Amino acid sequence: MKPRSLAAWFLALAATCASAQTNAGEQTSSTNLPFTVTQVTSLRLPWRIAFLPDGRMLITEKVGGLVLVTPQGEKTSVANVPPVLWEGQGGMLGVYASPHYAQDHSVYLTYSEPGVDVNNDGSSLALARAQLKIAGNSASLENLKVIWRDGARGNGGQFGAAIAFSPDKKFLYLAVGERQRMTPAQDPNQPLGKILRLTLDGKPAPGNPMAGKTGAAKVPIIDPPGDTEAAKTAPVLSTYTFPGPNLTPSETWATGFRTPYGLAFAPDGRLWELEHGPRGGDELNLIEPGKNYGWPLVSYGMNYNGVPIPSPDTRPDLAKPVIYWVPVIAPGNLMFYSGSMYPQWKGSGFASGLGSQALIRIVFDGKGGAKAVDRWDVKHRVRDIEEAPDGSLWMIEDANPGGLFRLTPVGMPVAAPAAKSEIAATSPAIPIPANASPAQRVKILVQNNNCLSCHRIGKSGGDLAPPLNGIGSKRSADQIRAAIISPVPSTGVNYKNPMPSYKDKIAGKDLDLLVHYLSTLPASTK
Repeated sequence: MKPRSLAAWFLALAATCASAQTNAGEQTSSTNLPFTVTQVTSLRLPWRIAFLPDGRMLITEKVGGLVLVTPQGEKTSVANVPPVLWEGQGGMLGVYASPHYAQDHSVYLTYSEPGVDVNNDGSSLALARAQLKIAGNSASLENLKVIWRDGARGNGGQFGAAIAFSPDKKFLYLAVGERQRMTPAQDPNQPLGKILRLTLDGKPAPGNPMAGKTGAAKVPIIDPPGDTEAAKTAPVLSTYTFPGPNLTPSETWATGFRTPYGLAFAPDGRLWELEHGPRGGDELNLIEPGKNYGWPLVSYGMNYNGVPIPSPDTRPDLAKPVIYWVPVIAPGNLMFYSGSMYPQWKGSGFASGLGSQALIRIVFDGKGGAKAVDRWDVKHRVRDIEEAPDGSLWMIEDANPGGLFRLTPVGMPVAAPAAKSEIAATSPAIPIPANASPAQRVKILVQNNNCLSCHRIGKSGGDLAPPLNGIGSKRSADQIRAAIISPVPSTGVNYKNPMPSYKDKIAGKDLDLLVHYLSTLPASTK
C-alpha cells in the first residue's frame, strides 16, 4: 500500500470511529445510589424547576400552576399565570429564569396555549416573558407578554418546550416538538420539529442559517397519524394562514426533531439536545446550525404499531445522534453540572428518565463525543433534574401528586429537611364529587393517573405507549384489567414496559368503571 493511500485509509478509519453511534439502552440501572434522596414536598404534576439566585425555585405544574418553593418546601402559588390547555402532554410546561434575572427579574414560560374554541381549536406552544414580583407571602407575574407562538393550533402532544440561553446571554434557543404529526418536522415553513434561535425578545436572531428569509403564507394542519408511513398521506384538516410574514425559516437553527425535552449548553459552549424516539431510539444530539437530524425520515426505533422506520445509517446526508437508547429511557430533560457539592461530576451532563425511572450521567470529551457512564434507579418517573445554587441536585416526579426531592452526597447532613406534603399521597389528586356521573368519574381517573402522558385516547395523549383507541377489540376486559393492575415488564423485543402497577391506586368500582370505559373506546378517532 502506498504511503498516501495508507494515510488516507487511516484518516477514513478515524473519521468512521469518531462518528460511530453508541447504543446505551442496555446499560443497567444501579440501586447503589451515591446520593441521599430526600423528599421535600409534592406538587400537582410538576414539570420544570427554575432556581432563583437565593435558592428558592419556581416550579411549573402541568395542570396549570406556577409555584414558588423554598428549599424547606414552603409553597406560594404565583398569581397571573396565563391560561393553558391541560390535556394529554399539554399544559403549563417550562419555566426559566432570564440570564439577566438579577437585573430585570424576568422569567420565561412555555405552555400549550388554548385556541379560541377550546373544544375544536386544540392548542399550540407559546413562549411568554414576565417579571416575577415577590412581596412578603405573595408572588405574581407582571407584564406578561407572549413573545413567540405557533398560531396554527391543532391536536397532538410532544410540545418540546425546552429553552437554553446562549453562553453570552444574548440569545434564546427554543425546542419545538412536532406535535405527534411527524411530517412537519421536515417542512421548512412550519416551526414544529425545529430548534429555533431567537433574541431574548422572541424575534429571529441575526446569524441564523436562513436569516432574513420568509416562508409560505399558508401551511396545512393534520391530525397525528398512526405511523410515519401513514403520515405521508395524512389528510389535511385545515389550513393556517400566518397573520404576517412567516418568519419560521429565519428563526430556524436546526431541523428534524421529534420530542425535544432536553436542551442545554455544555461548559465548552456546544449545544446538546435530548429527545424521545418512538418505540426505541431516544437520542442525544450535538446541535449544529443548519443540520437536519432526520425525524421522521429515519430513526433507530420503530413505530409503535411495528411499522419499520429506515435506519439513520441509510442516510449519510442526515445528522446522526451521538448516543441513542434501545430500549428507551424516556428522557425528561438534560442539564450540565457545574457545582462544588459533587466536584467529581463537574462538567457532566445529567438526563432524567421517565419510563426508566432513572438518572443517567453522561461525560463529554470536548470534541463532540459523549458516553453514558452511570445510570441510577431512583424509583420515580423523573421529569426534571436541576442544580441548586449550593450545588445540590433537585428532581421532580412525573405524578399527581409528584414529589420534589433533594439529592445530597451520601454521608453529608441534609441541610434542607423534608417537609410534610400538603397533598396526601393516598387521596385523589382531583377529588371525585359524590354525585359525579360515570363519564365524569372516569375522566378524573384518567387525569389523576396520567394515562394521557403515555397513551392516546381519541386525538389526545402521548405516544410513549400504544394508543388505547379500539383496545376492546384486541383485548378482553380481563386482559385490560390485568394490564392495569399487573403490567408485564416487556412487550416485545427492545421495549421494556414503563407502565407501573395501579393496583394500589385504582380498585373496586373505579377499576370496573375504567375497564368498561377502555373496553368500549372506538378504534376511529373521527
